[in-house]
Amino acid sequence: MRFSKEFFKESHELVLAKPKYKKTDIYKDLKCPIYNYLLALQSEASQITAARVLQAVARRMGRQSVYEIRWEKFNATALNTLISTLKNQDDLSPKTISLYVSIVKQVIEHTYLLGYMSALQRDAIKMIKANTGSRTKEYTLLDRNGVEGFLSDVAESGSDNVSKLRDLAIFSILTRCGLRRQEVVNLKVNDVGIAALRVIGKGNKQRNVALHPVVLEAINNWLAVYNYTDNNSPLFVSILKGGHLQNKALSADAIFKLCAKYKSPPPHSLRRSYATNLYQNGVKIKNISKMLGHNQIATTELYLRVGDDEVFKDVMDKLL
Repeated sequence: MRFSKEFFKESHELVLAKPKYKKTDIYKDLKCPIYNYLLALQSEASQITAARVLQAVARRMGRQSVYEIRWEKFNATALNTLISTLKNQDDLSPKTISLYVSIVKQVIEHTYLLGYMSALQRDAIKMIKANTGSRTKEYTLLDRNGVEGFLSDVAESGSDNVSKLRDLAIFSILTRCGLRRQEVVNLKVNDVGIAALRVIGKGNKQRNVALHPVVLEAINNWLAVYNYTDNNSPLFVSILKGGHLQNKALSADAIFKLCAKYKSPPPHSLRRSYATNLYQNGVKIKNISKMLGHNQIATTELYLRVGDDEVFKDVMDKLL
């Protein structure tokens, strides 16, 4: 089987010796379980997908690289912890979690075949099921009053004024524009218009999202204290203690940490809240779908939560 030169990098170091690898590289090493697993896959597309999944798993485990995971030490407890972590991530579907677990198990199998772990250790891992359930699950949503109350809490928090202004702008966008967390951190200063935000979404697709005057005011209040270098600067940057700004864009994980700091639902629940509030106020699903950047209305429908009381009332009002 032939592989592109760009995909595999030459290496003469043992994977289990904890070398300093670049987090995006996969190295040729016949003693490496990762390399042996990828080598066994049927196509380069599958190899690239598996490599990306393993890199994502490493990040979810708090590692910079897949090579920082001691696969020979990996056990059933480690896999259960990983599954629990993945289930708590609001942006992962059950199908995605199952894929992550399946690929990890394949690496474990090759770790065993290379003689790095016992059959007993391998079998204990193989017996674990992800039990991810269906796509439908409960999300903590904020209604319109909940959004207003939450934003008031952020505005009145004990954070320093600079952080408070930035965080209020971020949460205003999350709750009243429905952006994904990655879309928020990708925003540039020149993406802010008078009536719309220019957003680069999944697949590098651009869309314009309606910008409420209240959200624009929050953004402008932040920009008034943010001495950005030019209009192509990140809209949101890291802030050190004491309110000192860094010339460095926020990470998507930082958005999660802000949610924890302010005790808000996770970012994707805020996105669902945005969609549900629009729907309950009479906005057509096709327009909500456009704002969210969905390719299919069916995806948007999964976001919407309508209570039984509302459904029954709607049906009863239209019965003869």
